[in-house]
Amino acid sequence: MIRLGRSVLLIAALLMFGSALSGCATRFLQDEPLVFEQVGPVEVDVESFAGDVRIHASEEKFSSIRVVVRREAVHGTWREGEAAASLEDIDYHVDLGVGEYGSKLTVRTSTTHPESYFQRAHVRITLPATEGVRIRTQNGYVEARGVAGRLDLETSKSDIRVLTNQPLTRAVTLITSEGDIDYRVRGESRGEFDAVTIGGRIVRRIRYGQFISEAGSSYDRLRGRLNDGTNRVRMRTTDGDIRIAVVHNPEQVGRLIVD
Repeated sequence: MIRLGRSVLLIAALLMFGSALSGCATRFLQDEPLVFEQVGPVEVDVESFAGDVRIHASEEKFSSIRVVVRREAVHGTWREGEAAASLEDIDYHVDLGVGEYGSKLTVRTSTTHPESYFQRAHVRITLPATEGVRIRTQNGYVEARGVAGRLDLETSKSDIRVLTNQPLTRAVTLITSEGDIDYRVRGESRGEFDAVTIGGRIVRRIRYGQFISEAGSSYDRLRGRLNDGTNRVRMRTTDGDIRIAVVHNPEQVGRLIVD
């Protein structure tokens, strides 16, 4: 097992900017990337007290695992010094060990700061391939691109995006609040869908495969099957939309998704 954490030498890059419009002071501190040589798919398990989590898997682009953690502190006006000092209260650990399906990458972030609601630990992971992804965070955007295996992603007050050219045929759980859910897969994927939004709507674009809606489906609730799948695909959000797309190239999107 490899265990790395805050003991890694910090990059001497501490960025600060103040915004007169928002009345806030923001401080960032990004550590040196952690790099692991790995052969074969990896289970990924991330738990962060708050912040964005982005995972990008691509055998064509990446030959090793790379983990980057960016600490952030946002305090009120005239508190720039406190924001900078609080970054040292954010800690994290990264382990590469043995999992259920082979290797498992575990990332944990934490803070001892009494005003933790002003802090974030943003995690970015790139790697060749995954065999399942689990993410737990708050107040953070979650993106899983190019992933495969079982997915269990949960956040709050932000969006969740799953975009993958890999067939998804195992259980999927996507839960957030005050955010949208985008689920974009290829036609070889399967699933028994159970999607609910409160305060939003559900939009489908099924260009490949066969999707059959079940009785009781409406603009904000959906039950149905893709390609007669029995693996559960569960989605929940509030004050946000759920968009399901089965298309030729699910990953070919920009910052905005319009289909």
